[in-house]
Amino acid sequence: MRPLPEPLLRVAGISKHFQGVEALGEVDLELHEGTIHGVVGPNGAGKTTLLNVISGYVAPNAGSVSLDAADITGLTPQQRVPLGVVRTFQNIRLFGGLSVQDNLLIGQHSRAHTGVASLWPLRTGAERGLRLEVREALELFDLMPYRKRRAAELPYGLQKQLEMARALAARPRVLLLDEPAAGMTTDGRHALVPRIRELRDRGMSVIVVEHDMDVIAKVCDHVTVLNFGRRLIDGSPEQVLTSDEVRTAYLGT
Repeated sequence: MRPLPEPLLRVAGISKHFQGVEALGEVDLELHEGTIHGVVGPNGAGKTTLLNVISGYVAPNAGSVSLDAADITGLTPQQRVPLGVVRTFQNIRLFGGLSVQDNLLIGQHSRAHTGVASLWPLRTGAERGLRLEVREALELFDLMPYRKRRAAELPYGLQKQLEMARALAARPRVLLLDEPAAGMTTDGRHALVPRIRELRDRGMSVIVVEHDMDVIAKVCDHVTVLNFGRRLIDGSPEQVLTSDEVRTAYLGT
């Protein structure tokens, strides 16, 4: 039997306390390259806190986060983005006064030229490539008709799509999606599934936190369930969705 490849991202024994209250307790998670890993659980289970730890916005009290077997636990979010760890937020964080296209260009900041080179009046081949990527992201998320509109003017569902498109512009290796279907219409949620798969097909490995279990079932290769900050169960979507433990955690039955 061939051994499993080393995970791209490993979360090992992560614990986090806020003023003495345990938000996460010894949580383990492995994300393998080219896969989509769902994280689900009741409200207050610690899902967003886990994404905050992985992305560097919150420092754990114990445990480690590693990327390609290199420890990144002590790195800031700004240091993790160039390594390929990029996230979206449950509460949208766009530059509302800027155009949709400019929001995507800002998403490329970690790969764009700065300093004296940026003053050159003619665009380099690299810069033209970045502009082409922005166009592709706009088309993927159906944002091309809105590219010159201010981000704040978009309906909520399109703002969610813009945030995912901006994350795509950073060309992440690990993409963390925090409730991407929240606030979307039924049609929007249905369209989300092939888009997340497309991100995976473009070379990204994805962790998605989501309450919509239909989205989780259709898009994820593996699912981890959190409850009261601890890992309750993990496995395939089918194993998780038919688990009595998960039913009890969600419904109390």
